[in-house]
Amino acid sequence: MTNVFKRFAKGFVGNLKTIIQALIFSVIIWMFISIQIFPDISMHIRDIPVKYEPTSFMNDEDLRITSIDVNKVAIQIEGKRYAISDLTTEDFSAVCDLSGIYEAGEHSVDINVFPNDESTKCQIMTGNLKATVTVVKIVTREIEVIPNTSSVKIADEMQIEGDVTVEPATISITGEESLVNSISRVEALAEYNDGDLDHTAGLTAKPVFYNRSGSRLVSPSFTYSTSKFTVNVPVYKVKTLPVQVKFTGSVNSSGFTAKDLEYELSLTEITIASPDSSIDNLDAIDIGEVSLSALTLKDLQGGITLPIELPDGYKNISGNRTLTVTFPQADNFGQLGFTVPSENIVIRNTPNNYTVKVLTNEMVVNVVGYSDYIQEMTPADIRGTINLLGMELSEGTKSVSVTFRLTGGNVRAWVTGEEYKVELLITANETENE
Repeated sequence: MTNVFKRFAKGFVGNLKTIIQALIFSVIIWMFISIQIFPDISMHIRDIPVKYEPTSFMNDEDLRITSIDVNKVAIQIEGKRYAISDLTTEDFSAVCDLSGIYEAGEHSVDINVFPNDESTKCQIMTGNLKATVTVVKIVTREIEVIPNTSSVKIADEMQIEGDVTVEPATISITGEESLVNSISRVEALAEYNDGDLDHTAGLTAKPVFYNRSGSRLVSPSFTYSTSKFTVNVPVYKVKTLPVQVKFTGSVNSSGFTAKDLEYELSLTEITIASPDSSIDNLDAIDIGEVSLSALTLKDLQGGITLPIELPDGYKNISGNRTLTVTFPQADNFGQLGFTVPSENIVIRNTPNNYTVKVLTNEMVVNVVGYSDYIQEMTPADIRGTINLLGMELSEGTKSVSVTFRLTGGNVRAWVTGEEYKVELLITANETENE
């Protein structure tokens, strides 16, 4: 046995070259036979990614694919062994045909598979590949933003007065049509982390979205124009104060004082709001001043109306815009016009270089007062004064104001009328030659 093995080994080594040549020839012959007898082969290509590209119509109509049920496909190909044996997944593309999509919804579309290299010689045997795609319409909607201050605590003695506003006042939302249309309101939720709010402020806020059922949308799948808002909160200090009207004496008469005139106010107090603590320094609100010179019998009988005006920045919470002053004793008053001669008018502070004379012989002066008092009056009870102090004079005539007053004690009337004027004749005095 050993001898046999030795003879075999010696023969194999001696014929090794011949054996190798035989193997090479065998492979060549096998390949030739395979090509000639079995020229075509079949093979599978797997895991080809499915691609899709929206058509121009879909882009124009804002139609967008949100899901596809097929991500990869497998195909069977046939062809010459030498042509297809080295083909892999990367040599093929699978593309959805979206040309038939014209509206939102679910659509069954064809998947077309083809070689990436047009020169590839193979036949794709797999057909009727389908995919279901979900298409939605993308819309943009502008919605008014509502300010929300529920998380902001207002300091004691302060309150929100006026409208709470938000900037910007609207927001643009872009997303799936059904989702965007389901939004019922958008709130700008204000934040304030420095304790109680005690002043007017613009607070940072973020948008919060709610659907039609009133539920808050958490991490909604749509985009919006901005996430930064400012909520303007007008915070004021509120106080109710008494109102008062001041009466001043007549500039044309003396003797009758404002305290002698009884009156009533249609409003005794109003509530106002201040943007700061300056309101703490107020004990009452002055509505205005009434001069007796401007007060006529008609005013006494019908009352006078004064506007309620507050300083800039203050708010009238009560809402009253006017105040009426009435006079309970108006029936006891009367008004008469007295013809006053120029002799009753005195000129004071006449310069030495001029002579001044009153040209107006007489004028009617109106007097308001208690009826029984003014009925006893005469023009002699009315005196006028012209004060030339500080007045520039020149020769000729000049119109000047006269201040009238009522003479006597315990005067119970006043001269009404804002201004009385007379004409003066002014003549220059001749200077003496030295």
